[in-house]
Amino acid sequence: MKIAIVTGASNGMGREFAKILAQNEQLDCIWGVGLEQDLLDSLEEELALPLRKFAVDLTTDGVQQVVQALQQEQPEVRWLINAAGFGKFGRYDEIPVEQSTNMIRLNCECLVELTERALPYMTEGAKIAQFSSVAAFQPTPYQNVYAATKAFVHSYARALNIELKPRKILVTAVCPYWTQSGFFDRAECTEQKVVTKMVALYQPDQVVAKAYRDMKRGKDFSMCGFIARSQTRLVKFMPIKFVMNTWVKQQKFNKRYK
Repeated sequence: MKIAIVTGASNGMGREFAKILAQNEQLDCIWGVGLEQDLLDSLEEELALPLRKFAVDLTTDGVQQVVQALQQEQPEVRWLINAAGFGKFGRYDEIPVEQSTNMIRLNCECLVELTERALPYMTEGAKIAQFSSVAAFQPTPYQNVYAATKAFVHSYARALNIELKPRKILVTAVCPYWTQSGFFDRAECTEQKVVTKMVALYQPDQVVAKAYRDMKRGKDFSMCGFIARSQTRLVKFMPIKFVMNTWVKQQKFNKRYK
């Protein structure tokens, strides 16, 4: 049985990836992992393939439930899409430390654990998408933990791709820019919006379509949009303090937080 495992399948980019794989890949089933049972139920109605639903929290026992299913079913995992994750915006003391550590747990630890538990079930030609972010390319005040987790994911994905070359398994770091999704509903930790200026806002299907094309071409990196690519290239040549201060002034954090 050939399957794809998609985390964050309830909504946003995970959901879009499940749909594009169901439409274009020769799979027997998609395993969709997400928090919301009702959203997974609605996704099932949209897919041309069977959907095995895991309405679980990966930070508790969700990873273990998926791993147990792998051990029982012994499928061939052709695609692993690690799209689950969340961010929190605000000053460090506005975000409960439990939420910050849970962010690290989901965005980093669960991603690594599921990846390396799934790898024994992957063979030549299999593909892994690790969802990082444009935030990975610079330290980002007032979303400092989130940006740090995405820097970890980006580094892990690029390095793991080299390690898996002998097995001919592709790992792609997918780095979205601002993307319209339920992410923002969870990201804001106060009634007053923290991030107020977005140079561009992409749609989940745009990001996923680009990532899917890039992965089919064997690329280990995917970023959607000219603005996103230009920004990340530019910051490589600028002093980090200048980049951080520009971000702070752009979002008027220097006036909000004194």
